[in-house]
Amino acid sequence: MRPTTVWLAALVAACTRGGEAAPPPPDPAPPALLAHPAEVQKPEPCPLAAGYRGTVLGHRVFARLGRDGSRLYGRYFYEHAGIDLRLDGSLSGENAMQLTEGEPDSRTGRFEGKCDTTNGAMDGTWTGGTTSGPFHLEPIAPGEVALAAVKRFEVSHPVRKPDREAMIKSCSYSESRVELFGLRDATVEQSINRQGLEPFVGARLELALAHSADKCGDGFGFEADSQQTLVDSFREFATLEQSGSIDGGGAHPGELAFSRVTIDLRTGSPVTSHDVFVRDLLRRVLKCAARAKPFDEEMDAEELESHFDAASFDLTETGVHFFGHDYPHVMAALDGQGPVIGYDVLLRDGYLRADSPVRRAWSGINAAPKVKDWCPASEWSTWWK
Repeated sequence: MRPTTVWLAALVAACTRGGEAAPPPPDPAPPALLAHPAEVQKPEPCPLAAGYRGTVLGHRVFARLGRDGSRLYGRYFYEHAGIDLRLDGSLSGENAMQLTEGEPDSRTGRFEGKCDTTNGAMDGTWTGGTTSGPFHLEPIAPGEVALAAVKRFEVSHPVRKPDREAMIKSCSYSESRVELFGLRDATVEQSINRQGLEPFVGARLELALAHSADKCGDGFGFEADSQQTLVDSFREFATLEQSGSIDGGGAHPGELAFSRVTIDLRTGSPVTSHDVFVRDLLRRVLKCAARAKPFDEEMDAEELESHFDAASFDLTETGVHFFGHDYPHVMAALDGQGPVIGYDVLLRDGYLRADSPVRRAWSGINAAPKVKDWCPASEWSTWWK
């Protein structure tokens, strides 16, 4: 083949390859899937507690709150007054809370604030009339030691037609009692307090006297008062004492019934001698009481013994406290007084039940050595409680 012919053939071949259609471009990558915006996380619900304490405008308060759906309700009271005030309102999904204070026909204030879901505390503003200011409520943590707040009640009416010789011309009754907080079982707490979330503003201790004062009639008036106090609390026990007096205008006031009892805060039941002791030990207790003689030296043994019985005791952290009661008015200060017999001595001499439902009271205590006396000391003032 001639050189010219070869050159032309190569040129034609090159032109042919250059004219071929370019291969189609690869399919474009599918667009990246659009990320869905992160779902808005709902805030944790406010962890309501069985009880609260805190302040409203700097005044100490206690509160009980409950929830039914978005409804928030309950009651609270000021420490200095001890009278329940109704609360009713709402708690939103964002934990914003609002509560109205008072009865439906007599509103007295309003709370607006928010719950801190990390600890259940509530903070905000209280408004009432022309006054407003901060409030703070924090949960009362349950534990071994009960917290006591004081509730109060009083009623007084004039005698309608006083007798000429009446020294007191009105019928009056007042009481102060405790409401316990911080128990580990909310149901037991309500049972002991005889109250839940609903406000209560009546009498609890001496109902007959409260009724008599409220229905004061003709003749003679009276003044009566009753007090309940928390004496001690430890290891989920609480000892409550109740006493009082009544004055009808005579030479001396009369004493209302004295009582003192240890309550098992796990069950709400009073601690009885059957719960604690294997056998009776009253004779030995009386010997200690007689040795102390913190009373009129003329009181004979029979009179002394009449004020003690096997059921009149309470538990302490160190031993069992046995006490006398129902002394005459001039010796009423001795109600609730008596020796504390140590758990160590009671263990040594085999008086405590090994299977006692309340044996945690003396858990960790060892039996006393043989030389230790039952009566804790020779000087009554050091061991009478």
